[in-house]
Amino acid sequence: MQIATLSDNFTRPDDTTAYAANDLVANNTTAGSVIPLSWPRVNVGKNGQIAIHWVRLSKSGASATNAEFRVHFSTASPTVANGDNGAFSSSQAASYIGSADVTMLPFTDGCAGLTALGTNSPVAAVDFPAAENTIYALVEALAAYTPAAEEVFTATIFVERLSERG
Repeated sequence: MQIATLSDNFTRPDDTTAYAANDLVANNTTAGSVIPLSWPRVNVGKNGQIAIHWVRLSKSGASATNAEFRVHFSTASPTVANGDNGAFSSSQAASYIGSADVTMLPFTDGCAGLTALGTNSPVAAVDFPAAENTIYALVEALAAYTPAAEEVFTATIFVERLSERG
């Protein structure tokens, strides 16, 4: 098994407005300025099939109260209908490859959670076309969560290369 570990992060806006369940957690309150998490697949081989087996989500804020999130994955950059703290709504249907729920635990330097999806049930086993080489993700709050201002969210995915075309 060949596993690549890929990370990306974003800083959420400078406010402490509580999220409702099913709100988008993002870098900007304006829908057109939201930048999804993204991971170029260069570390797992070009034009092959991959599987996401584990998802680790961490944040710089120390409060773990209601720190429950869903990470949605796609093979194309999603367009969102709302910005940060708005209802989760995106254009991922055609490129959606799955999601992972992460509940965070408190640590002295922030919070983190890891979801192990297992070798028999990865988030996705997707065959990427030659033109597509990036995995994208959006984060959704699953509970009424109150964030820290300018909280940094970091998502790390553990990806296995299942095959590679010549």
